[in-house]
Amino acid sequence: MKNNSYLLVKIMVAGVALTALTFLAFIFPLRPTESLTEKRKLAEFPKFSFSSLFSGEYFSGVSAWFSDTVPYRDDLTALNAKLQHLLGTNAAVAGFNEGAKGDDIPDVPPETEPPASLPADASETSDALTEAPLASETVSETEIETEPESSEDEEVTGAVQKFSAILVYGDAGYEYYNFVQDASERYSAAVNRAGEVLAGKAKVYDMIIPTSIDVTLNKTVRASLSVSDQKKAINYMESLLSDKITKVSIFDTMVEHKNEYIYYRTDHHWTGLGAYYAYVKFCEAKGVQPVKLEDCVYKAYDGFLGTFYTDSGSDPALGNNPDVVETYMPPVNATMTFTDMSGKTYSGMSVLYDATTNNAHFKYSAFIWGDNPYSVIENLDMAEGESLLLIKESFGNAIAPLFTYNYKYIYVMDYRYYEGTAAALVDRYGINDMLFCNNISMTRAMSQTNSLYNRVG
Repeated sequence: MKNNSYLLVKIMVAGVALTALTFLAFIFPLRPTESLTEKRKLAEFPKFSFSSLFSGEYFSGVSAWFSDTVPYRDDLTALNAKLQHLLGTNAAVAGFNEGAKGDDIPDVPPETEPPASLPADASETSDALTEAPLASETVSETEIETEPESSEDEEVTGAVQKFSAILVYGDAGYEYYNFVQDASERYSAAVNRAGEVLAGKAKVYDMIIPTSIDVTLNKTVRASLSVSDQKKAINYMESLLSDKITKVSIFDTMVEHKNEYIYYRTDHHWTGLGAYYAYVKFCEAKGVQPVKLEDCVYKAYDGFLGTFYTDSGSDPALGNNPDVVETYMPPVNATMTFTDMSGKTYSGMSVLYDATTNNAHFKYSAFIWGDNPYSVIENLDMAEGESLLLIKESFGNAIAPLFTYNYKYIYVMDYRYYEGTAAALVDRYGINDMLFCNNISMTRAMSQTNSLYNRVG
């Protein structure tokens, strides 16, 4: 009888909480437009058109807006993480988590596989795909199941904690990746569309950035996870690209440098050093000389606590070991003009921002002043020279400054926020090269790959 009464009380409390949250969700003025913890702009209410109505995109957009802009989103996410830690529960959370099975990755025909002499490819933690943290689950070394092939297994020396969208091993976080075939194919279609639209105008390059889980995570721990193979996924997406696209494959390059500081431990982004190695691969593909790392102006901003720290509910394993944001600026005189989210334009700005006094969560904004819809970087030392259009999300911020060594102008377009098209920019400014520079996580979200496709032109 006691158990029945206890169960009834739990049901009543849950019912009241659900009713209150439902009521709160329909108070539209309370809906946020940005997430400070995720450091991104939230989904916007879609613009109505008959074409989007009949295609179903309009209602998909409404659904995405409704679920993404829950009132007090950041506060509720933080509260949930703390409650899960206190209660030690393991409630299921929908989304891209370790338990969510990705689609099977189609095999790439032998004739389309990258030559053995070239790096095969890569993958990202999405700014838009971070889910509410699940209860942490500490796993002992003996509980980790390993695959039979143990020739490359590594000794597990730290605790493994599992959250909804991330895993913490030792003092570093890692985002789970699950392949989504239709979204991945839409990504390749967007890049191919650029090749068609810009044929004879601009050369199109594509770089898919892997996330740390398939590059730096302990191999034994990685083998125990039911997540998708990023290298195979990237190979598949690249196999769909037309011969109008120049592929910049960086997966093997990142693996070669896996023991260096190429990814943050408390955040999903790559570091300035990781971006540099990818920049070198781009220069090889283009046939130009990259700037030497030792010739760059180096600055560092310590105390950075990123998205993994937030998503883990402020896990002390991460909090006690904050990251350092290191920036590398080529030895050139460059200036930047950018338009922010509100539409305000700032001119004569430095390419790198002094993040010394920034909040611990916002140190990454040192790179090109964070995520802005549109920016133009000019190398003032060049009387004339080529120009580059960089199509990116937040991973592209760290690599953008390096291109000042090779280009007179770098036009930076964040496809998530910019309302124009790449084709229009190429026509307007006579841009020579276009680079798609995106992390692999964005290729699993149809909303993002659709947005990218529509921004091509």
